[in-house]
Amino acid sequence: MARCRFGEKCRNTHTELFQGNKPKIKSKIQKEASEHKGKKPPMKTAADVISRIQWDTKLPKECFLIGYLDRFLGVIEKPFSDFCWEDLASVGHDVLAIPKHRIQYFKYLHVVVWDKSSRIDNVFGSTGSGLTILDIIDQYKSMVVTEPEKSDNKASPEETGHLLTETNVCCSNEDSEYPDEDYAKAKRPTHFVAVRVNSDEVRSTVEEIQGLLQENNPEIAEFFMPIPTLHLTLCLLCLESSEDIQTAILTLQELKCEFERILPPSIILNFEGLQDFHSRVLYLAPSSIPALEKFEHMLNKCFQEKGLKVMQYPGSNTFHVTIAKIPTKVLRQRPNLAFCTNVYQNSQIKYFGAQPIDSLSLCYAGKTRRTDGFYTTLLELSLY
Repeated sequence: MARCRFGEKCRNTHTELFQGNKPKIKSKIQKEASEHKGKKPPMKTAADVISRIQWDTKLPKECFLIGYLDRFLGVIEKPFSDFCWEDLASVGHDVLAIPKHRIQYFKYLHVVVWDKSSRIDNVFGSTGSGLTILDIIDQYKSMVVTEPEKSDNKASPEETGHLLTETNVCCSNEDSEYPDEDYAKAKRPTHFVAVRVNSDEVRSTVEEIQGLLQENNPEIAEFFMPIPTLHLTLCLLCLESSEDIQTAILTLQELKCEFERILPPSIILNFEGLQDFHSRVLYLAPSSIPALEKFEHMLNKCFQEKGLKVMQYPGSNTFHVTIAKIPTKVLRQRPNLAFCTNVYQNSQIKYFGAQPIDSLSLCYAGKTRRTDGFYTTLLELSLY
């Protein structure tokens, strides 16, 4: 019987030539099982998500945002409707069109629903929690419905002040009692600029103190700040649109040279003791550094000059790193949770370590976290 001279390597199909000697072909199920054995489950691609948003009538396109990697500016976030999804070769220079492989994440409003790096797919549910975009939308709607019900109960300015800072974004003023009702009505911050505490020395001493507090009162453990989230906040921002976020990112990048001029060759934060606020907030305060105060003032001023809303609350402007915080309302109901001064003041730890300031992080003040436990970071700027 006639045979193709290339045999099984031939790219063309010759069904009539191989009837007498059919090659063994695995079934589709066997092939897929062998291919995916020991591998991560396949994740829907960015192209799949784009197609879903474009053609699914249940999904409001105006509510989606895309974070993509720019070659020069890093990750940039833009509304889905700003993009053109035609063939890149056919679009003009005045149209926003990007290769799909540069897309890093998709958001529904402020919720990340697809993330390339952490393999989260809450659009189709192929990886991650298993939720789909319709589940996310339903959850978001239920949150919006219950929010006015909570606001109907009149709370004191002190309680409302806590609600403004419940995201655990810690700046020098966030734990004040907010005597002014205007602050009680203010919006909570959406983003913040911080120095991440990644010093092993500081982290280990904080962990040790948290252990002592837990031994004294096991119920207090739920109010500890997770070690990966420890940070010192320099600026709180209320960024209400993707344009605001882009402006904040560009402002930090533009100021990098100015930071190098103002800051000394190295700034070291030395933490020499614990302090508390009304027995409900326990924090580390670094030694006074005038250069850091000047740096913070310049940072806030630059954001304001760009038209961004900087959140400034009444109270002390002492820098600090919160390691535990009990909500005011909870403490009123359970006064036994109040921090006992003797527990940590009588400990052998007198020096809590040092943290160099060599980078800044622009973070999202929501509940989402990176795979390493830190806040979702839009920009990590190296200062040197």
